[in-house]
Amino acid sequence: MKDKKRMKKLREKRIKSLQKQIDKHEEKIQKEKEVFKGYWKKEIAEKFLKQIEEDEDYLEEK
Repeated sequence: MKDKKRMKKLREKRIKSLQKQIDKHEEKIQKEKEVFKGYWKKEIAEKFLKQIEEDEDYLEEK
């Protein structure tokens, strides 16, 4: 039981952390030259949004 609570807490914390990373990346998209904008958008989509979706699915199940 403790393990489930711990995992829930860790995933909630990770979701918040990933949201902060997305915000930082979006800020970079606004500031950077056109060349790097695609890179930052791709990183957001591939890494952060995918992980948030997996964590939210896990939290809905539990």
